[in-house]
Amino acid sequence: MLKKSMDVIDAYSWVSINRNIANCFVDNAYRAKYYWLLKLRCKGEVKLLKVEPGQRLHFSKSEPQVKEIDNFARYLRAHVRDGRILGVELPWWERIILIKTMRSSKELIHYVELVPRGLWVIADSSNRIIYANKFEEFRDRVVKIGTDYKPPPPRGIPPTDKDSLYTSLLKGKDLVRGIVTEWGLPGYIAEELLLRAGLYSLKNKRPSDIDSADVEVLVNEYKKLVEESLTGKGYVVVGDSGYDFYSPYKPRLFEEIYDREIRVVGLIDDAIDAYFTQLESILENEERKKELERRFESWRKRLEEQRKIIDGFKRELSEIESKLNMIYENYQSIQEILECARNTREKEGWSAVEKCNVQNYDPKKGVIYIKVGDTELPLSIRHTLESQILELEKEKGELEKKIEKAMEVLKELESKSIDAEKELSVKVYSKPSPWFWYDRFRWTITRGGFLVIAGRDASQNEVLVRKYLGDEDIFLHADIHGAPATILLKQGKEPSIEDIEDAAVLAACYSRAWKANYSFVEVYWVKGSQVSKTPPPGEYLGKGSFMIYGDRNYLRTTLSLGVGLRIFCDDIYGEYVRLFVGNPELVKKEALSYTIIIPGENEPSKLAKQISQILLSKAQEKTGIKYIVNEHLVQELLPGSSRIIEYGVGEGKEKCDESRFD
Repeated sequence: MLKKSMDVIDAYSWVSINRNIANCFVDNAYRAKYYWLLKLRCKGEVKLLKVEPGQRLHFSKSEPQVKEIDNFARYLRAHVRDGRILGVELPWWERIILIKTMRSSKELIHYVELVPRGLWVIADSSNRIIYANKFEEFRDRVVKIGTDYKPPPPRGIPPTDKDSLYTSLLKGKDLVRGIVTEWGLPGYIAEELLLRAGLYSLKNKRPSDIDSADVEVLVNEYKKLVEESLTGKGYVVVGDSGYDFYSPYKPRLFEEIYDREIRVVGLIDDAIDAYFTQLESILENEERKKELERRFESWRKRLEEQRKIIDGFKRELSEIESKLNMIYENYQSIQEILECARNTREKEGWSAVEKCNVQNYDPKKGVIYIKVGDTELPLSIRHTLESQILELEKEKGELEKKIEKAMEVLKELESKSIDAEKELSVKVYSKPSPWFWYDRFRWTITRGGFLVIAGRDASQNEVLVRKYLGDEDIFLHADIHGAPATILLKQGKEPSIEDIEDAAVLAACYSRAWKANYSFVEVYWVKGSQVSKTPPPGEYLGKGSFMIYGDRNYLRTTLSLGVGLRIFCDDIYGEYVRLFVGNPELVKKEALSYTIIIPGENEPSKLAKQISQILLSKAQEKTGIKYIVNEHLVQELLPGSSRIIEYGVGEGKEKCDESRFD
């Protein structure tokens, strides 16, 4: 991947097309592994803003599974949460984005620096620093509380300053380095500009050797490139394993010079998000691999150490067994030598014991050394031969036990080392899934590909009927008080009765019938045109209530819900994995792994863990890939206390067909 951070044109494009976030409210702030996440409320829509100083700032459709609160997020919650965004701007032609927020009449200025070693600095309305994600003293500026904010030294020249662009370029050693060093642009933009100006073949020429008219064309192409970035489109360069590059303009360099595929993926936020979502996954896998390699190396070293310990025990045991064998085989003669040496030492002293066939002696230890065959055997004259044999047998038994325990430890270490080696070879799927508008509701996708959405509470029921229900859509509701408003969105196509049955499962399972432990419930469905929020004269409709006019169609629906792990394929984000609920037979057919639940006695908090483990193990059994599932998300999908009646490997696809993205 060629790009590690946003460049100045990315920043300019992002600010230009996202000025409409003025008047959005900051709902919350979190810390994820690589970035801070601001959850914004923008005219009823939830937006996720990812901020990683030194690298990126963009809206995202993927929410991290793990969110934390560090000191900076805690400060944002205390001083920015529930505040309003006043505006965003690019105050200089540099990778520094300024965001103004207002809370309780207190204005804050946020400087998000996307330059190397960049910071997120918060200043008051007088530009005095009141907080930052890090406090630093650089060679050319100081970032600490109480000082005035000063940006890093500027590198770039704006495309509108033609005279400076022209004169500064002449200082370069060649055209490419002139654009990079004097205009402050990365190499890929320099080459893109030269290609567009028809000067690519002259990129290594000295600027002073280039015709002034050609230099003027180059300067104009810079301005045109920046203007193109304002269209809001997001482009990506497709590589062998994903996206290698993104930009807010069509990167002709990669298409014409490097023969790479260029793809439009919506807006610039979509391109940045898809690119960095993939980059996060790559970084996660690299970090995981390093950690597993470290762990494997640790187990390998412990194995070597354990084997050395066992070898030492075995050597000691061999020496003791050898001594015992010598004593048993030469018991009578050794006993005579020992008695002779003991008596002689008492009568004549240590110097006389050699006449008892003693090879050597150590008076301080009370030990004599005798020759048995070719081996020297030490014996104590202070103890009887029998007591020395018993002591050796005791040491032998202790060593045998030590070896036995050490072998058990070795076996355990070998098992863990093998597991670590196997885990090292297992691919982990860590790519986060995107977040879509319908994720705020309950949802499923029918066998015919129709999206079905259902309310989580009365407020959402109200929103669904007022905002999303079209006259030709299918409206479903369980025939019981306390059930979600459910909509099958037709989008110009005609659903089959099987599609409506799939939608009815959502309407039934998330109704009060589940918690009441019913086996089935009647679900009625009508056209959207039959649903009204207008009550009869003299009556009142509460929040989430509605009137149904005309005939109703009924489906007797079993309370049985499939919960699975499924591969999805998106034109922007490519392949991703997420949890999926719906008709049990549908989930079995579409998912990598599945469970089927019915009303039961197991609390959601406990059952969620069991379901997560089943889904992960069965999915890995199918694909050989280790997936990640958030237990909390599983718990949110459960309608209430339940029990599992079936689980297994699903029939769903293991990967996306790449040709569908062409």
